[in-house]
Amino acid sequence: MARLLNFALTPLHTHPDQIPKADYGLVNDLYSMIAFLMVILTFGMETAFFRFQRDDRYDKDQVFSHAVIFTLFSGGLLLSLTVIFKDSLAEALQYEDRPFLLVWMMAIVVMEAIAAVPFARLRAENQALRFLWIRLGTVGLMVLLNLIYFKWFPSLYQEAAADSWLNKIYDPSKGLVYVFLFNLIGNLFMILLFLPELMKVRFRIDQKLVKKMLVYSSPLVLAGLAGIINEKAQYQFMKYLLPEDTNKISMGTYGAMTKIATFMMLFIQAFRFAAEPFFFNREGDFQTKMSQVMKYFVMLQSLIFLGLVCFTDFLQWTRFINPQYYEGWHIVPILLFANLLLGINFNLNIWYKLENKTRMGIYINFFGLAFTLAANLILVPVFDYTGAALATLISFAAMTAYSYYLNQKHQPTAYPLRAITFYLGFSLLGSILSYYLFDHYWLSGLLIFGLYGIILIWLEWPQLKTIRRS
Repeated sequence: MARLLNFALTPLHTHPDQIPKADYGLVNDLYSMIAFLMVILTFGMETAFFRFQRDDRYDKDQVFSHAVIFTLFSGGLLLSLTVIFKDSLAEALQYEDRPFLLVWMMAIVVMEAIAAVPFARLRAENQALRFLWIRLGTVGLMVLLNLIYFKWFPSLYQEAAADSWLNKIYDPSKGLVYVFLFNLIGNLFMILLFLPELMKVRFRIDQKLVKKMLVYSSPLVLAGLAGIINEKAQYQFMKYLLPEDTNKISMGTYGAMTKIATFMMLFIQAFRFAAEPFFFNREGDFQTKMSQVMKYFVMLQSLIFLGLVCFTDFLQWTRFINPQYYEGWHIVPILLFANLLLGINFNLNIWYKLENKTRMGIYINFFGLAFTLAANLILVPVFDYTGAALATLISFAAMTAYSYYLNQKHQPTAYPLRAITFYLGFSLLGSILSYYLFDHYWLSGLLIFGLYGIILIWLEWPQLKTIRRS
């Protein structure tokens, strides 16, 4: 729901009268850097909290306090450095005219990082309703502020007098600035909601516990940095490899098309929230559960992927993304399938977190990073943002293949490869036929999607009934 609320802002942010295409490219560029900085500031403390709060040698509140204190210290340090060196950073990152945006960006990251561990604690304690209230309350406030500024204010502005109060707070040319201002306000609200948890932090440091948590999380950080580069570096490649008069427009088009992948990420994000506490409990036959979970994950993700591709015409008809960006729609199936592979990769990687072999994450993500760098350097200068999309797919495919190899080498799991291959292959073939052969005509898409649904029910219904009874 939080992602859907954010997605609802897309028609506002992609409208040329609100945020020009080049500025929308900067929005995506800044958020890609936020994702990178989040890995550094959280430093794997979420996963470390899950790991050590189950250790009988340590008190849960003690583990929670140490994780929060670390993010407070690292966040304060990086925010201070950003304020001091903002002009130099702005010149290096091509924000010379708006260096304050980098300070705001870092403030947003710091508050996100501080909230990360309390969110993890809510997940570990199964406090789903409080998690829901804080997550939706934060995003809901940001969405409300965006709707007021981008939807209500423009209608008032047309009729406002020259000395109206509206002229003091509304400037149609500063949409980019207000996107991040509203994010700042929303994150501040989130921190206020977490005050009951944060007030319980105890500032007594156990150096041995800190060392163990850092040793555990450090490989996760290195892996996370490589992973986020694999996901978000395309914006930086487009910024520096494409001509300055078109690079921001290309980033805007690419970013708008990635919004369609939000529907894929909805399921993946919800799955991750539930899967990590579930697998860390390690109850019953763990490997059998892994095998079953993978099968049904692929089955449902393939269904979502095929549905989004087959009903492209409907997505365009809704006008969630302004038609000025439709020139880039051909990369949507590529990005959707790449995200499907990313979800499979997450499933394949659960085992090494449970076995404290987090260095495996470094191997996998750096393996993908090699493909990311090579593919972007070769493809982006030639194919523009289409090259960036292809580079993403190549990198995610390489990581998934290597993850499977390491999984089978170190903790062999009998995945139902025949079923997984069938669902992946059918959805991929069906999407190619629907989009590229039949030119995403709705009737052909409906027939292909309906055939997949019928086969899925026919093959899986007996087992689904068994699972439901159990």
